[in-house]
Amino acid sequence: MKIALLIFGLVISPVLMAKDYFVGEITSQQIMSDFKRFKKHADDVNYTKQQLAALAQIEDDIQIKVFFGQWCHDSQREVPRLIQLFDKLNKDNFDVWYYALNGRKSDPQNQAEQHEIRRTPTIIVYRDGKEIARVLEFPEKDWPSDLSKILML
Repeated sequence: MKIALLIFGLVISPVLMAKDYFVGEITSQQIMSDFKRFKKHADDVNYTKQQLAALAQIEDDIQIKVFFGQWCHDSQREVPRLIQLFDKLNKDNFDVWYYALNGRKSDPQNQAEQHEIRRTPTIIVYRDGKEIARVLEFPEKDWPSDLSKILML
């Protein structure tokens, strides 16, 4: 009987405890309005014009893909910081896409698999459609500095 209860608990309890997380492409506005744990980090940083100056000078077409997990504490902290950065930067040549992943780090469009995502968040930076860098989980210094360094190469 104890073994049956143990097996029942191991098999059924994860299913009962599973959370419904959004998975797939999502906008920055949806992230900040719908994800409570992300909202609490909305004002963690306040980027200055000086911090944004180098990025503001970039004229190339830049694409950034942000793969994250709603369940991931690094994503909950870093994605709002990225959203704030790109909102303040407000440059048309920066196209940013957000993809929410499930706990297995996958998504319905198979974007995570195609991009070999292993950690969240993973930020992939493209210039003119070619991947030039990845940032895994968090920046070395801060987002404006790290992205400026990447894009100035």
